[in-house]
Amino acid sequence: MSTAIREVGVWRQTRTLLLKNYLIKCRTKKSSVQEILFPLFFLFWLILISMMHPNKKYEEVPNIELNPMDKLTLSNLILGYTPVTNITSSIMQKVSTDHLPDVIITEEYTNEKEMLTSSLSKHSNFVGVVFKDSMSYELRFFPDMIPVSSIYMDSRAGCSKSCEAAQYWSSGFTVLQASIDAAIIQWKTNVSLWKELESTKAVIMGETAVVEIDTFPRGVILIYLVIAFSPFGYFLAIHIVAEKKKK
Repeated sequence: MSTAIREVGVWRQTRTLLLKNYLIKCRTKKSSVQEILFPLFFLFWLILISMMHPNKKYEEVPNIELNPMDKLTLSNLILGYTPVTNITSSIMQKVSTDHLPDVIITEEYTNEKEMLTSSLSKHSNFVGVVFKDSMSYELRFFPDMIPVSSIYMDSRAGCSKSCEAAQYWSSGFTVLQASIDAAIIQWKTNVSLWKELESTKAVIMGETAVVEIDTFPRGVILIYLVIAFSPFGYFLAIHIVAEKKKK
């Protein structure tokens, strides 16, 4: 019995509060209209921003096989190296005469500073090789010849063989690295692996269909959502304060 009375009381209170809120909204028409129009106004801008910055949709991309390594990409290349020792000279001689004949020109430099100074006048076709020891080295390309980073973050669906990540293959970086590696292996083991390395094939791996979401409009939309619903809290606080004053 008490449960039934309690349920009737809850329903009566709910009905009374709804009626009270309805009467308040009717008396404060200005604030009520603002509560409705403000969210609609911000909703309009949200729709406009979404239309101006739509998500990029990419279809599925199959595997793309790149062209074989081409030595001609290094035509007329000036290959400077440092330091100059019997070992480095032997390695670079194998590169210029056995692996890349009539393609590159080698130059010797005593140190990196001298090589850097000389490279400034040969910007378009100069590559530096700095040997750390007989087994390791660094290739010094100018920044506009290869990607800044080897990590490719964007979707591969928006490009083909001209992807930034594939520039290591098409710029001659890979064939030069393979020829120096083959020369080091031959010097160390007296076994030539240049033919095997020269026949290396590369494939850009395929990708499933993706949707690329722009983070900036998404952040703006989240901020707008908070602003759009703020009038409800604002007017609610005003009504609560007014009721407390009137007791």
